[in-house]
Amino acid sequence: YGQAIPYAERLLRHDPLHEETYRRLMRLHDARGDRARALRVYHVCAATLERELGSQPSAPTRAVYQALLPEQPEPPAEESPAGGVNDPPFVGRLAEVARLRSIWRETEMDGTQFVLVTGEPGIGKTRLVEDFRLWCVHHGAITAVARSYPAEGALAYAPVVAWLRSEAVKARLERLDRARLTELARLLPELVSEGSGLAAPNLLPESDQRQRLFDAAARAILAVGGPLVLVAEDLHWWDQESLQFLHYLLRVEPEARLLVAATARREEIDPRHPLNDLRTGLHALGRFTEIDLERLSRADTAVLAQRASGQPLEALDADQLYRDTEGNPLFVVEALRAGWGRPGAGQGWASSKVQAVIEARLGQLSEPARDLVGVAATIGREFTSQVLAGASEADEDTLVRGLDELWRRRIIREQGAEAYDFSHDKIREVAYSALSPARRRHHHLRVAHALEQRHAHDPAPVSGQIAGHYDRAGAAGQAIAWYKRAAEAAQQVYANVEAIRLLGRALDLLPTLPLTPERDARELEILTAFPGPVGTVEGFASSRLAGVQRRASELARTLGVDLAPPLLHSLALASLSNDDFGAARVIGLQLQARGERDADDVLLV
Repeated sequence: YGQAIPYAERLLRHDPLHEETYRRLMRLHDARGDRARALRVYHVCAATLERELGSQPSAPTRAVYQALLPEQPEPPAEESPAGGVNDPPFVGRLAEVARLRSIWRETEMDGTQFVLVTGEPGIGKTRLVEDFRLWCVHHGAITAVARSYPAEGALAYAPVVAWLRSEAVKARLERLDRARLTELARLLPELVSEGSGLAAPNLLPESDQRQRLFDAAARAILAVGGPLVLVAEDLHWWDQESLQFLHYLLRVEPEARLLVAATARREEIDPRHPLNDLRTGLHALGRFTEIDLERLSRADTAVLAQRASGQPLEALDADQLYRDTEGNPLFVVEALRAGWGRPGAGQGWASSKVQAVIEARLGQLSEPARDLVGVAATIGREFTSQVLAGASEADEDTLVRGLDELWRRRIIREQGAEAYDFSHDKIREVAYSALSPARRRHHHLRVAHALEQRHAHDPAPVSGQIAGHYDRAGAAGQAIAWYKRAAEAAQQVYANVEAIRLLGRALDLLPTLPLTPERDARELEILTAFPGPVGTVEGFASSRLAGVQRRASELARTLGVDLAPPLLHSLALASLSNDDFGAARVIGLQLQARGERDADDVLLV
């Protein structure tokens, strides 16, 4: 079965509308004892058929699906993705659609373009861009999607990695030369582990390292050829390094038929946000367009409600719905799903906040599904059924039924090749806010353990996530250790700003531990990791680095140990920056003596 599954998956990539292959893949996962993954295959099947054909799976496919849910009745029509309140139709966005298509035509004629769709949560940014992406696919474009999340702890360049691992890009990596593939292995370590004969990449001088990494990643993406549409979801949560790469990608080959379509929340972009640097740079190149989405009118709100529910609205009902929802499309759809307008539900019950309506809909879930959605919200980003199972403590039957209920009620949706995600991040926020502080800490601890177990072979890509979950669980000792590991992983891809942030958080947590020599030793270890990223970002005359050096020297004297070479090296460079050549020579002699004593060729150089 294990050998058969990859071939079935390849068949689906070639023909994603072939139901027999979906049924076969469901049976294969079930035969291996993984009903959760079998269930996800059905979810992908149903969503694909609905999106591409406007239809639902056939009776034989539904029969295989039902067999995965013992003693589970046929889902009510209003809970099924093929019935009831479906994904919101396109209403009131004709001008924005026309503008996007015009930008695409400009891309095909003049080269790279960047379009940013902004607006408040729930206004329809993602839906607009996704509809545009599908239009581009039908007009011959190749596409890839990357997302980011508000939870801290993502490895730098995570959205870029998502593009590189997409089917469109991954299938063409062999077009790169070995030098670029080796550099790309910093972001895609599987390139080394898959028997390609590539050696692990070496550290390079600071002047070369980021340029080579950016060049390798950009060439990998552009090797796809044109026309190419890259979707960048929730750009306000992208890390600084990924935003810098985005600017490089759009200017390195300006004649490429490449369009980046991004979404962002206006209120999340303050004057210091690194997204502003990207805006400024692309404006200067004449390759930046912003489309700001406004709320729907009263007439468009009524049309959206009618099309989403399949029910006509009386004039008074339409007026009330518009007052309750204020024309926010997410609010309109969530209100309908939560029961607005149904007999006995009453009119005007909705609050002026989306949160109240989402809370009402989450309240309709069964108790096991509510427990499961709390764990999923705690994960804070897209999740696999394996991680959810490890963190939830649910047995297989409960997990499968809960996942299916959340999917049927459109709380979650299938995402990528393996994962699920919330249908809207606002739903994730509400589900998480409903947890008590004690429950949150418990869930974060379980998620940290599940991620550790799931990624035991290579924890570096999720080390920041693990650290963040231990942090929120109140497990400071484990969080400190993982923050340090995450900083090391960030430095491997030259994400020095992220490394500084991670190390800083580790230092912030240290005072919560008992005051012991062991705590002092841990603090010294963290301080020793600071000079590299701080010196790179701020220079060796940095006041922050001077503070690190002073505190490290105090701790070394207290503990009766020598300063580690990285700190000595930073002290020497700081002395040179201040024209104190005598002090620099003394420290250089110390490093030389240490190198001769330890036979360390690096120190001697």
